[in-house]
Amino acid sequence: MRTLPLCAGMIRWLILIPFALLIAIGASGTFFLIATIVDPVMAVLTGDTLFVGFWSLVDAVFAAEDPGPIVEDAFLAVGRIIFTLLIFPPLMIAIISEVLGMRSLLWYALATGVLTAAVPFILRGSARVASPAELHVSLVLCLTGAVAGLVYWAIIGGREPKRPEPSESMSSGS
Repeated sequence: MRTLPLCAGMIRWLILIPFALLIAIGASGTFFLIATIVDPVMAVLTGDTLFVGFWSLVDAVFAAEDPGPIVEDAFLAVGRIIFTLLIFPPLMIAIISEVLGMRSLLWYALATGVLTAAVPFILRGSARVASPAELHVSLVLCLTGAVAGLVYWAIIGGREPKRPEPSESMSSGS
């Protein structure tokens, strides 16, 4: 009889949590994409970044004899950015939440949002006051992380897992 709760816990770890993370990361990525199109500050920043990055890549590809490594490095850099901003924060908060047993909506949304917003400042490594544009991007990243936390919380059930009640035979037999 003790195998049923263990089996349910294994299903949670092997199926539900990865599925919830996958959907939450997809939702936050969709939100971030929409925010970069709709928000004027993000649209200008993203457009300028993509424009400069694309033409720098094209120049480097046409200047090189073998463009393979350049294109490979470009894809790796984009993958690192996506991992750092969209995958790492919800993954880290999910691990911390499962270890500490925290299941609050406020915890998931706030912690994931704050961690996502803090990533650029952590990676920057210099102590200086952020510009208004950087704070605006941080707000959008915070909302992106909050979306991931909200979706993750909604999928995993958003409450403490039910613990089995001790049976009468176990308590009276001791």
